[in-house]
Amino acid sequence: MSRPSGTEQDMIRAAEAGEVLDLSRRGDNVVPATAIRDLVRSGDVDPRGLLLVGARITGVLDLDFVNTSTALQLDNCLFEEPLSLYDADLPALSLDGSTLPGLRAENLRTRHLTMRDTRCTGMVDLENARVDGSLLLVGATARPLLASGLHVSRRLMASRLLADQVWLNGCDIGGDLVLFEAVVVNESGTALYANNAKVGGDVYLDGSYVRSGGDSGAVMMIDATAGSLYMRGAVLRTGDDCGISLDGSRFQGDVYLSEGFDARSRFSSAATVQAIDTRIGGSLVIEGSVRNDDGPALIVQKTAIAASLLVRNAVIDANTARPAVEIDDCDVSGNLTFRPEKLANRGDGYDLSLSNTKVGDLLQFDVERLLKAEVFAVTTRGLTYPEPPDDTDAWLTMLREHNFRYEAQPYQQLAAVHRAAGHEHTARRVLIAQQRDLRRRGDPGNKLWHWFLGVTLGYGYRPSRAVIGLLVTFLLALCLVWTTNAYNGLTPAKDRPADSCSPVNRISLAADLAIPLVKLGGTPRCELANGPAGQWATGAGWVVQILGWSFATLSVAGFTGLVRKS
Repeated sequence: MSRPSGTEQDMIRAAEAGEVLDLSRRGDNVVPATAIRDLVRSGDVDPRGLLLVGARITGVLDLDFVNTSTALQLDNCLFEEPLSLYDADLPALSLDGSTLPGLRAENLRTRHLTMRDTRCTGMVDLENARVDGSLLLVGATARPLLASGLHVSRRLMASRLLADQVWLNGCDIGGDLVLFEAVVVNESGTALYANNAKVGGDVYLDGSYVRSGGDSGAVMMIDATAGSLYMRGAVLRTGDDCGISLDGSRFQGDVYLSEGFDARSRFSSAATVQAIDTRIGGSLVIEGSVRNDDGPALIVQKTAIAASLLVRNAVIDANTARPAVEIDDCDVSGNLTFRPEKLANRGDGYDLSLSNTKVGDLLQFDVERLLKAEVFAVTTRGLTYPEPPDDTDAWLTMLREHNFRYEAQPYQQLAAVHRAAGHEHTARRVLIAQQRDLRRRGDPGNKLWHWFLGVTLGYGYRPSRAVIGLLVTFLLALCLVWTTNAYNGLTPAKDRPADSCSPVNRISLAADLAIPLVKLGGTPRCELANGPAGQWATGAGWVVQILGWSFATLSVAGFTGLVRKS
């Protein structure tokens, strides 16, 4: 057995005394990895642990399956070979500022792990490791960071992390997951995985830059649970998949994709931002830029949001046969605010779909601005909300002119909220607009009849028009009777005196012709004669009677609601 070098002896003395040995300014700073292993296993170390700074560690430091009470502080050290801690158990491990080719620490158990500004040129493997405290990776470099199944009882701090891939699938973090200003770039697959992750605190990706290549997404956070998610100022770039997927995830608080958030997919058939079957205990806020060069930009489906959904000051651009923005089958308990700075779909699909979404409070919709776009198409089939919109005329224009097909429910919903608010006149106006849209885009075979009902009854919502028609028919009958009398076309009825065609009796005859449901004066006192004038008047009277019966029937049908359509 060779005699320990001077540096090794100094390390042993410092470890026994619990002192820091700083070799950063010594010419001879080489420490064999085997010497560290032997010292850790010997147990002849102060409770404060082995405190080594600035050493050049040669050989493989193999601490696999080592169970020790010695804490390791190997800060600002240079490892020539990877560090191996497979299934090891130690109180604490610090590698702050160190450089190493790789770290293998699957199933590691420790109370504290810190790797601040650690530069790892290879893989950092913390799969199924357990840290009964905090894990600090601030400013660290890993290529890649594998931490599936990682358990951290407190928080994981990885601000300014630089990695080509981060795997956090199935991890359990008791506190916050902090990735402020992290840079994760993987040109061949998904950059950041956090599927089935469980985070007791909030997730912070503020100011981060995440890019993926190939057919994989940038951030995949599927079936995860967390407090809130903050991606303020984050930049996401992806190829043929989501920029971020939150499908099936559960958040107790808010989700903020805001304050300069910028997500873009190059040729993704999936949405750039996607949340399907997601539960959000607070608000979902989307601001910034969401773009997809060959697919939809934003899909929020079957998602429950306990507070509000806000899309505001956002540039949304898509190229798809699907809607550029789909907010379908959602339950928004608070407000739904949709006021993007720009909304465009360069494909053949809708710009916006709000199908079957339920809004519990205000629907704040910048319809006027959207209608000013060169092209804008929307479907709101099944959308429900409790309060009337600010501009009903703009809504009617949107439903009539900016939907690819006729849809009845949006009109019915708009009329219902106005009726509930006591705006009966506006409600009738909405329903008439619905019928006009139906006539324009509905069954071609019914257009003429539909037009007739619209003119005569306002589709059942203005039955007074039929009453006016009946009164006009009565006036026509009066003119007919007076004209016929001027040409000696009237004669007293049988067994009636010669003065039976008085003005009063002529009015009664006109009423009998024009208003078939009403007979004035009982037995007729005056009737049409058999002469030329009387024969002409008889033919004209048939036309008046047909008009009278028609308008009388329409009046009854209108006031009883028989012709109203939904």
